[in-house]
Amino acid sequence: MGEYATYNGVSIKIGTCESMYYLRYEDRGKVNPQRGSLNPATTDGLFWRLPFPDEDNNGPGNYDEYDRGLRLYRKIEDSRGEHFTRYEDFPAEELAKNPGTLQMSHKCGLLVNMPCYHGARLPDLGPVRTFWNGKSWSIELVHLKNTSEGVLPIIRCRHCGSMWRCTWEEVMPYIPDDVLKNRLAVYAKTVPA
Repeated sequence: MGEYATYNGVSIKIGTCESMYYLRYEDRGKVNPQRGSLNPATTDGLFWRLPFPDEDNNGPGNYDEYDRGLRLYRKIEDSRGEHFTRYEDFPAEELAKNPGTLQMSHKCGLLVNMPCYHGARLPDLGPVRTFWNGKSWSIELVHLKNTSEGVLPIIRCRHCGSMWRCTWEEVMPYIPDDVLKNRLAVYAKTVPA
């Protein structure tokens, strides 16, 4: 069900159910909920849009990519110089203990469901063999969530959509953008020690 509000006198969509795809946490008090929609300023447990620096001029309700996430990775410096620098994605080994589901299809009408281990490993499908063909990254920071414990990071597998709540200590080393990292550090301070 869509959630709607007014912003500067204009009706806008702010999200769907608890997912505030079109509203940042810091903007929750700038909108007025429409009849039948939740009040984002007073509702706990919502999933909020990340405060991407390149979207600073968009304003509530005015975001193109509704479910935008941020790849979580960190640069690993090598003593041999910049040419040997490598990148490490957010570790998914623990997440793989709770696999999601991927569905593959073929134009002949064949559908195959298989477990998604969020990039940590390939599924074992018995006689069917699986391979990586240019393995891609899997885990992204996708939301902030306001809870009784403070504002916490939510990550997901971008392939199957499984989501997890993490700690800021787990996520912060993998946020590559310094401007965004500084913005998120403000929310990390909301969590009691």
